[in-house]
Amino acid sequence: MTIRILLSLTCLSLAGCTLGPDYSAPLSDVGDEWFSSEDGEVKLDTQSSPNAWWKQLKDPTLNTLIEQAVEENKDIGVAAANVTRAKALRRMSAAEFYPAIGVGADATKEGISQRGTSSQFVGEKERNSFSTSLDASWEIDLFGRIARSTEAADADYEAAIEERRGVLLATIAELVSNYYQVRGYQKRIAIAERNIELLRETESVAESRFNAGAVSELDLARAQGEREAVEATLPSLRAEMMAGIYRISVLTGQMPETHVATLAATKPLPMPPDQVPVGLRSDLLKRRPDIRQAERMLAASNAQIGVAEANLFPQLSLTGAVGTDARYFSDLFTVDGLAYSIGSAINWSLFEGGALRADIARAEAVNLATLRSYEQTVLLALEETEAALIRYGKEWQTLRRLLATLKSRQRAHNIAKLRYEAGEEDFIAILDAERTLIGIRNDIIESETRILVNLTQLYKALGGGWQVWEQQETPS
Repeated sequence: MTIRILLSLTCLSLAGCTLGPDYSAPLSDVGDEWFSSEDGEVKLDTQSSPNAWWKQLKDPTLNTLIEQAVEENKDIGVAAANVTRAKALRRMSAAEFYPAIGVGADATKEGISQRGTSSQFVGEKERNSFSTSLDASWEIDLFGRIARSTEAADADYEAAIEERRGVLLATIAELVSNYYQVRGYQKRIAIAERNIELLRETESVAESRFNAGAVSELDLARAQGEREAVEATLPSLRAEMMAGIYRISVLTGQMPETHVATLAATKPLPMPPDQVPVGLRSDLLKRRPDIRQAERMLAASNAQIGVAEANLFPQLSLTGAVGTDARYFSDLFTVDGLAYSIGSAINWSLFEGGALRADIARAEAVNLATLRSYEQTVLLALEETEAALIRYGKEWQTLRRLLATLKSRQRAHNIAKLRYEAGEEDFIAILDAERTLIGIRNDIIESETRILVNLTQLYKALGGGWQVWEQQETPS
């Protein structure tokens, strides 16, 4: 009779229900077209995804640094360890589906008091006992508590994977931005040194005219002051360049000075691609790690509602044990020494002051908050990407206008210099022309650097790059 009851309970468990709402991913209609229009030379390729975007720049040094960062960066290492932790927690949760089985053995030698009440036989001074056991217990998941708990752990594991991908993408983008800035500072240093030479020439002209008595010492002092002012900018430019190199070294998981020798040599800024692969706007939901992570966190919170609801209902467990027990070791493994037990237990909290229903309300509130967080993540992702698109396009407009301005300023400088040498213009005119020319050249380098940094931020906003390094992972 007992066996039949237990078998019936087992069958009931297999047909048991899973409480809580079944999860369905939220639908976000963001459209396929980007709102920000194309500007001038900026062409958007909506048919291609931005994978391995840094390779478009064809810079072997940059590619090597990125590969090293992916392997050695400490933040990526922390995120990878969190994935391993989440995977272990998922396996722990899934283990509740299976029986827990244990074994034991015991051997005891007991001395017996001849005057005590425990003596069974007169003259018995000691007694031996031997036993072995195999115990098992199994919680029957009647209402889906274990199933929902494992579902939540699955989603948490997948969210940890997305977090790691987000850290990887952010690390690559920060490294690339710093790399561009280092190259930009190197170009600004080179331009500053060129400007110093230009000012030395002007100073030489002023000195010659002063020695000839054509101008006062004031012109010579002004020329020297202008040159010294440009020279004064070099230390800070070199400091910023070195700080960028230190940052790149740390991003690759190395000591700050590691890449000084590699990066200290001047190298030109890379040329941006003619077309920027952006894909469709709706692809953002499937590509950005933060959106994917938020969606997985929503799935986990949804499953936790089912866990909370299942706690309202009874928990059924089956237990069983088989073993041997004997006073003499020779009898331990005989039929007469065999012992067993089999049973079931129900645990049901009938009154807890409303705590369990309050826990359901808590889980539902967490799920609603997580949904709103997901929606906000989508909106922020769209904002970030559209803003990155417009910044990239407008910076190209800025650069084109600066290049046009450079031509006219260069012409004005040449005219002012010729007129000064001919004695037809005062020294203030040529200094103003040179000061303006130097400023325009610096503005052009800064704009070229911003274009590359803005391009990097655009690719980061698009969520591209992690796909190159990571294969799709699923719980196992």
